[in-house]
Amino acid sequence: MEFKKEDENYVYELIGKNVKKYRKLKGWTQEKLAEEINYSLSFISGIESAYHQTFSLGAIWRISMVLGVDFYKLCQDNSQTPAKKYINYKCNKCNTETKLPIRIAKHFKYIYEIAGNQNLPQFECTNCDGHFIPIDPMDF
Repeated sequence: MEFKKEDENYVYELIGKNVKKYRKLKGWTQEKLAEEINYSLSFISGIESAYHQTFSLGAIWRISMVLGVDFYKLCQDNSQTPAKKYINYKCNKCNTETKLPIRIAKHFKYIYEIAGNQNLPQFECTNCDGHFIPIDPMDF
């Protein structure tokens, strides 16, 4: 269910999407997040669902603290920013930089997830024995 910006439920949907995004970037399950903030799994599931659920600013503050994310980022609407076409990678040894089309990187990320690997995709550097890692993991 999608809410329009004029609908007061829009903010709940927006925060829920951001909580889910940052939780997944940290490699955590809903169960892990619930455990870390000492709330129930159903509470976390409710926040991340597309259905309207009220929650306190204190609960969102607590979530932001354990996820290590600035509070405002959980309230930020990034839907108006243009979609990125590339993800920038940098070798962790020789500092060579390269770009990978985001569509390809997301396919690799999906394969990683199927294999049970919660890390972001890394690739071997052709110049040295290092690995290309995403410069900004938020690009995913």
